Amino acid sequence: MKLTFPKILFSTIILMLGVQPALAFQLLPMSRTFTPSGTGATQSYQIVNDKKEALAVEVSIVQRKMDIDGVETYSDADDNFLIYPPQILLKPGEKQTVRVTWLGEANLSQEQTFRLVAQQVPVELNASQNNQATTSGQVKILMRYMGSIFVRPVNIKQKVVLESIKQQNNNKGQEELVIILQNQGSGRAILKEPKLSVKTSASNTPIALNSEQLKPINNTVILAGNKRRFVIPKPSNLANGEISGEFKFKE
Repeated sequence: MKLTFPKILFSTIILMLGVQPALAFQLLPMSRTFTPSGTGATQSYQIVNDKKEALAVEVSIVQRKMDIDGVETYSDADDNFLIYPPQILLKPGEKQTVRVTWLGEANLSQEQTFRLVAQQVPVELNASQNNQATTSGQVKILMRYMGSIFVRPVNIKQKVVLESIKQQNNNKGQEELVIILQNQGSGRAILKEPKLSVKTSASNTPIALNSEQLKPINNTVILAGNKRRFVIPKPSNLANGEISGEFKFKE
């Protein structure tokens, strides 16, 4: 079952961001790598209440899927993990350690990816606070963090190949390159410092794209077995014709 998170109660969703909003709770760290067995199958997180009032936090885990354009969808994955405790009530300034254990397959052949969801839930107010909130018309702002979980077996490798590159015109008539990269490996790939050279059937002279032209690709992630599509402006010095290219990045 795919999950769609409600947008009414939650004004802020934080995905792997380094900036923490004022008066918010924190999830530390935002990313963990698990092993499918052994001591690394259990990892710890901290929930920190930075607010001046008590808050309740619920912790759950969803499986993370990513389509060719980088859009993520989620499905319930709580059966693959043991979370303790899954619900937390924190006083102002209080911290709580949450332990997460992988319960899934111990002999994985491919890295598995998930999101750890830590979301604030409404706390019961006493009568005087309730009356005050009602008369003043205050809106309760609730937070949700989505951290990354990677369950990574040993001997995992990334293998990114340039599957295709072609020219298209966008709806404004501007020429673009549509690049599809495929990760044929068994682990995620982070495309650091990408390099792409292209040439056409009309000219055998390769053209190397610069870092600014490749900015939409830099530091993006391709999960194991996935593809990503990138659309960038066509270099003005690239002739028309069938396009081929060579792609590499810093591993």
